[in-house]
Amino acid sequence: LSEERAASLVTALAVAPGGHVVDLGCGWAELLLRVVGAHPGTTGVGVDNDRAALDRARGEVARRGLHERVELVEADAATFEDHADVVLCVGSTHAFGGATEALRDIRRIVAPGGLVLFGDGFWERPPGAEARALFGELPVLDGLVSVARSIGYAVERAERSTLDEWDAFEATWRSGLERAEDPDARLLAVEREQRYRDSYRGVLGFGWLVLRAPLG
Repeated sequence: LSEERAASLVTALAVAPGGHVVDLGCGWAELLLRVVGAHPGTTGVGVDNDRAALDRARGEVARRGLHERVELVEADAATFEDHADVVLCVGSTHAFGGATEALRDIRRIVAPGGLVLFGDGFWERPPGAEARALFGELPVLDGLVSVARSIGYAVERAERSTLDEWDAFEATWRSGLERAEDPDARLLAVEREQRYRDSYRGVLGFGWLVLRAPLG
C-alpha cells in the first residue's frame, strides 16, 4: 500500500462529522487513524486480538492526539458488535473464515448506505504448488468483486496493489530481520526473499475494494 494509494482511499472514505468508523482486524490501526484524523468530529474503534499490535496502536493514538476519538479493543473481529458508517477490513478475512464470510458478516455492522474498505488477497495468475500451499484457495480479483456484488454491495472502486507496492512491502518486512544480530533471523529474511521471488511475486495479488452497503 503506497502513500499515494493510502491517501486516495482515505479521501474516498468520507465520513460526515459525528460519523463512526470500525476497523475489524486493525493491527497497528494505521488506516483507522488516518481516516479518523482526516475527518473532524468522527470517532473510531479498532478491533484485534493481537495485544502487541494494539499496544503499538495505542502509542500512535496518543502521539496523534486522537485518544478522545479512537478506542482500541482486544476482541475477536468476527464476533464484535457495533454500528458504523464506515467499516475497514483489510487483510483480516482469516478471522471470519474467508472473504465471503467476512463480507456477509460486515453487513451486520455497516449502516445502510455506508462504506466498506475491503482488502484481501487474490491470484493474479494461476499459482504453483508452493504458492497454493502457502496461501490456500483464493479467488481472482473479478471473483472477489462478484462475491461482494452477490452479497448486495455496490462496488465503487476495485484496485490492485502494484508490483512496486508488493516489492516495497516485502523489503520492509525483511528489513528488521536483515539487521538483526540473530543469525536465524537473518536466515529467515533470506528464505522469505527467495520464497517471494520464486513462488508468489506477481502471482499473489492484493485487492482494494471500496463498497457501498445497500440501503435496506
